[in-house]
Amino acid sequence: MINEGESGALVEEWVELANGCVCCTVKHSLVQALEQLVQMKKKLDHILLETTGLANPAPLASVLWLDDQLESSVKLDSIVTVVDAKNLRFQLNRHRDSSSFPEAFLQIAFADVVILNKVDLVSQEQSEGALEELENEIHSINSLANIIRSIRCEVDLSQILNRQAYDATHATHLEALLEESKSLSSGDLHHSGVCTLCINQTEAVDLHKVRLWIEEILWDKKYSMDVYRCKGVLRVGNSDQLHTLQAVREIYEIVPTRPWRNEEKQMNRIVFIGHNLDENILIDTFRGCI
Repeated sequence: MINEGESGALVEEWVELANGCVCCTVKHSLVQALEQLVQMKKKLDHILLETTGLANPAPLASVLWLDDQLESSVKLDSIVTVVDAKNLRFQLNRHRDSSSFPEAFLQIAFADVVILNKVDLVSQEQSEGALEELENEIHSINSLANIIRSIRCEVDLSQILNRQAYDATHATHLEALLEESKSLSSGDLHHSGVCTLCINQTEAVDLHKVRLWIEEILWDKKYSMDVYRCKGVLRVGNSDQLHTLQAVREIYEIVPTRPWRNEEKQMNRIVFIGHNLDENILIDTFRGCI
């Protein structure tokens, strides 16, 4: 961490972690380190955690999101992933039919923002068409990610900071994303790869039944689907409140956000990002929550 000292000179300050990966072996130390940073400084605008290029962001997101120790002072804002426009397709195709998926799929699947870097190295003759194909491929894995094209990772910070991707009260952003994703379907109801599926249901649901349903999917793996991310809006019976649903791996929350507006069509709309997703099973089992 670099700060400006009293004389105006830049001063480096360090909070040391025990040797290990912040995504798995030093989670508790990471939480303590963040707490130390907050205590050392009266006000921190942003804390950026950069993992290695081989990291799976899911465990780190699980540590930082909904952590009781950090909730009052530090909140997870978003996950940003940088992808190589020149080599991305090779990396994805190399493992597309594999039973295990490399970090390229996982990092895209968990991302809220994808920086499509090195766009200048894509073939000049078909650059625009090739870039659009890459963006479509990224959105087939994660339809909710906002894609930013860049050269040498030069990006306006306003595009990657204050995204409020994990803020349940930031419903306007969530609704816009779900509106874009509501018609998603590749025509194949069972997807063996990493992809995005969206289900829609108009009838009001029982909140307790929805909790049992999402726990069967995330915790019990009852339907053999591996859900990485989940976002949705819910129409809950006997409530005039729009409820938001968010999940990262096994952690989820359902929160009443605001009253439904008169012009809005009250309905349930849930986006799933994961592996081995089955649209028929998701739709049929969700109907049991009505």
